[in-house]
Amino acid sequence: MRAGIALLLAAGALAAGTASIDAASRPAAPNTKVCTQIKNGPYASYLSLVSGIKSKGTTWTVMVTGVPCSYAVGQTPGLLKQWSKAKLGARLQLAGAVCVKMIDAAYSGQGQSSGGFMCHRGSSPPTSVFGQNTFAARETNPYTIAQIKAFFGIK
Repeated sequence: MRAGIALLLAAGALAAGTASIDAASRPAAPNTKVCTQIKNGPYASYLSLVSGIKSKGTTWTVMVTGVPCSYAVGQTPGLLKQWSKAKLGARLQLAGAVCVKMIDAAYSGQGQSSGGFMCHRGSSPPTSVFGQNTFAARETNPYTIAQIKAFFGIK
């Protein structure tokens, strides 16, 4: 199944244009969910180092794997405030979790940027948004939740 999309969360990202990518090439864990999109968040502009997809804008998508959406969505506004001020790769503060500001390429492909954060509930750092007890938020403009689900093969 082909999907025009741009969201990483597992380290991917989104495209400013249309990217045709097999959903099967980016499979999510069986318990991965797309919770919601948050409009008017901080601005991000990046190129995913994993998928090669670009995104820029202020629409953020929250995804979880083994974490309740209510928890992740509730924590995201405070984490986005930290994200907007943190250095690339820095840890973000959240009791009971290890969160990091993800490192991507700049939208132009030159230099570095960040398109989001990833958290693991527990004492070890997150390694993938599809890892158990993990949640993440990625800037995903202009893609819909349905497009993101199709991209990652999420039911």
